[in-house]
Amino acid sequence: MTILNILLCIGGLILLAIAGYYIYKIVKKVEYLTGMQQLDLKKKGFTEMPAVPFSIPETIKTIVQLGLRTEENKMAKYGLSNEYTLSDGKHSAYKFMYDNQSHDTSKEARDTLIKKLENIGKDEFDGKDIIDDLLKKAAYRATKNEGHNLMDQFIEKPHQFTMAWTNYYDVYKNSLLNEKTYSDILIDDDVATGQFWPMIAENGLAYNLLLLNKVKADEMEDLRVSFEMIGENIYWDKLQEKGRLYTIDLRIFENWSPQKVKGYDRWTPGSLILLEQDGKTKKLSPISIRISGHKGNKEAQIYDRHNCTPTAWIFALTAARCSVTVYGIWLGHVYHWHIVTAAMQMTMFENMDADHPIRLLLDPQSKSLIGFNDTLFLLWNQIGPPTSFNSPDLFLQLTNTFADNREFFDDDPNVALKKLGIDKKDFTYKEDWDRYPIVKDLLYFWKISGDFARSFTDATYAGDDDVSKDTQLQKWITASSDIDKGNVRGLPYMSSKRELNRVLTSLIYRVVAHGNSRQMSSLNDALCFVSNFPPCLQDTKVPSPQDDVPMEHLMRHLPNTGTIGEMLTFYYIFIYSAPKDQLMPLLGNDTSLYFEDPKDPRNLALIEFRNGVDEFLDGYMGGDNLMHQWPASIET
Repeated sequence: MTILNILLCIGGLILLAIAGYYIYKIVKKVEYLTGMQQLDLKKKGFTEMPAVPFSIPETIKTIVQLGLRTEENKMAKYGLSNEYTLSDGKHSAYKFMYDNQSHDTSKEARDTLIKKLENIGKDEFDGKDIIDDLLKKAAYRATKNEGHNLMDQFIEKPHQFTMAWTNYYDVYKNSLLNEKTYSDILIDDDVATGQFWPMIAENGLAYNLLLLNKVKADEMEDLRVSFEMIGENIYWDKLQEKGRLYTIDLRIFENWSPQKVKGYDRWTPGSLILLEQDGKTKKLSPISIRISGHKGNKEAQIYDRHNCTPTAWIFALTAARCSVTVYGIWLGHVYHWHIVTAAMQMTMFENMDADHPIRLLLDPQSKSLIGFNDTLFLLWNQIGPPTSFNSPDLFLQLTNTFADNREFFDDDPNVALKKLGIDKKDFTYKEDWDRYPIVKDLLYFWKISGDFARSFTDATYAGDDDVSKDTQLQKWITASSDIDKGNVRGLPYMSSKRELNRVLTSLIYRVVAHGNSRQMSSLNDALCFVSNFPPCLQDTKVPSPQDDVPMEHLMRHLPNTGTIGEMLTFYYIFIYSAPKDQLMPLLGNDTSLYFEDPKDPRNLALIEFRNGVDEFLDGYMGGDNLMHQWPASIET
């Protein structure tokens, strides 16, 4: 062999080694990118809440999908064309809410984030807290205004909150019949009182507002202390004894201070609302409200329906509605349906083969959630709702506090209602649950989810022993319960079909219940009239019960035009765009089945499940809904 041949041979080996090295690097990169990571919650002291998985490829896909969503909802924003007159003159609703911004203000942030995510390597991710750094940067919100603009305007007259009603799809035209009622909530203390509970009970489905509690005898002392009632209150005692005294307790928000965002405060008051139920009509009315100042108990004010000024009472109801809204966004919706579900999906992916029957059942509803959650964290400033929890860290603090002593099944509607003492007979006047309609809807989702889960379990496992012997199932549940993995409390050992049914029912339910959030009827005129469901207050002053609160001062508490625009941007992502994967396929409910044999009883159960959602939509708020708008998964 000549020297030249030897050199060529050595060169070939070197090239082969180099190629092998880069192939190895690519393979390792692919292994990393297709794997699942977790946010380091323990480092932050968040030990009570479930794990938060992070998937780079899923996040990148979701960010790309989000860009498509902004194009799809462009027409809804262009429909914000009605003109209004505020202190800075007469302009279109769009101009007041977005000034001169493009309809897509997050494109630059999305493109930058994708590049950063694509360039993250496994070593960097594991060793340099890259994601934690990205979260901190993504959470940044300007603390000062960049000059005066139209988005700084505060609504001057209650009816001007109609600026959030788009002309697209005739939303504005079809909503006008409710304009006076919604406006009067800010003007007339009797209307405000009468509308407080129906607004929650009839429009809180997407927010999962199961928060009403029937007062038990052993809770009376806490109420007396909280409302500074010295000694006994005979009237309250009689109401409690008759089962007609209720509370909504949202004092959890006392733990967080206001945040300064774009030059303005954003604040979530802590509230404790006491309600009386009419024994005949079953209507509920607020009778006393405790609103905590942003310094907690030091600035708490107590408003009694008959011992405060009418305008102070309207303020108290407005502040209470704010705390209800923030609960609905972050705890009722995101914690119940996003956070716990994502942790369970992560551990399922890690411990079950893709062809396992449970994976075949749950994978179609588990395609997008983890990527969506991650995108929300990383683009918090661009797409998150404008609450006082204006960073992922603040949200995680809230979630971790809420999760203390909570177990997996506590999120199920039947368990929640039992703990809250809510009974159908107490909320049925002429028809079942007509005084708390969202409960009827959530229990319907629960029933069809349970039917689907039982049919699956019966067809997959002959008996309890088969469940016990399913090693992948056991690994999934064990990992889900492990504090270093899923950290989901209260999961049972899988020793029977009954226990498996409970877990599967809960997971199926969370996703299908979430699907209603994409329906036009969920983003109805009540939610878009933002004073009904304000995501924050923008003035931290808490008036005394004897103060007169002029309309201009009340309006200064409510979201300004820019904040209203941010809320609409968040809403529009879901409502005015088609889901990537529909629960009900375009070609019919008997297509795109989960199991190979079309006659498999599990497929027949799937078809029945889909038909059940169809039946719900036929009667949901007049039936003005789109079946193919119901997503199979939780997605953008």
